[in-house]
Amino acid sequence: MMKKIIQLVSGPINNFRYFFYDFKQAIYYSAILDNTEDKSKARIMLAMHSLEKGLAFMDKKQNWGGEKAIYLTRLLKKHIITYGKCEVIIVALNVLNAYLYDKYSTKDVTIRTEINQLLKKNNSDLKPSRGGVKVVTYPEYKINYNDILQFYKARSSIRNFSIRPIADEEIAKAKQIARTTPTACNRQTSRIHVFKNNEEIKKILDNQWGDQGWGNNADTLFIITSDLSYFGDTYERSQAYIDGGMFAMNFVMGLHAQKIASCFKMYIREPKIEKKFKKLTQIPQQEVPIVLILAGHYLDSTLSPISYKIEI
Repeated sequence: MMKKIIQLVSGPINNFRYFFYDFKQAIYYSAILDNTEDKSKARIMLAMHSLEKGLAFMDKKQNWGGEKAIYLTRLLKKHIITYGKCEVIIVALNVLNAYLYDKYSTKDVTIRTEINQLLKKNNSDLKPSRGGVKVVTYPEYKINYNDILQFYKARSSIRNFSIRPIADEEIAKAKQIARTTPTACNRQTSRIHVFKNNEEIKKILDNQWGDQGWGNNADTLFIITSDLSYFGDTYERSQAYIDGGMFAMNFVMGLHAQKIASCFKMYIREPKIEKKFKKLTQIPQQEVPIVLILAGHYLDSTLSPISYKIEI
């Protein structure tokens, strides 16, 4: 009887404990409080995406976007002084430049002068196609629907791999496909952490309830994360997991496109385990782990569950 009572009570207690842990993570590392370089970049990315979306509207109002443009300008000035420039900042400068040349943009002299002053100081970073809009025409694919369907259906979760290592060039190509993943307000928060050392992989898998009889066969362990610094409002509380999940799938299909086998391993989201996991992997505290991916080149032949896909 006492055992049943403990089981009934432990469930809600653990749920509250996990909820409180997630709450602390959000408070400490999301964009709600404080300021860091990543949080500053997050605000800039939101602001420039809002402006870039406006540039893509077919029917614009006269003098649109002035407040958004000056807000982005001041965010950029502050960031450059505090942290310097990176690719995100350069893209944002180009978005501002594209806005200024839009014929419907604000005619407010004060706003335009302040934007121009910033752009003049950073003129060497202004390059065509780095920000603004592009013309999208009706797609003319070289492969048909059945080819694409066959490509997706050809992928299975594989748990036995050859000893042939995955090359850095192959990882780079898979990343290129993953980079095409849509993200909330184009914040691009997903990160890939690569582990190739067998002892290191074993320690990480041991932390994650063991290799379950197959994990240590993999040549490479990939850990996909999302950076909480880029999310703030309560309604975004699950967005890191959504963006990260989509990114992980595209990364895996990038491996699959190169005939590299892979299998997802669920991440054990438990506070004590996660603290040790972060120490083992040296993954930054503001990044939330999404999933582990074990991968390697195919054997000539192996077995995989049928995993029949139900109709939806």
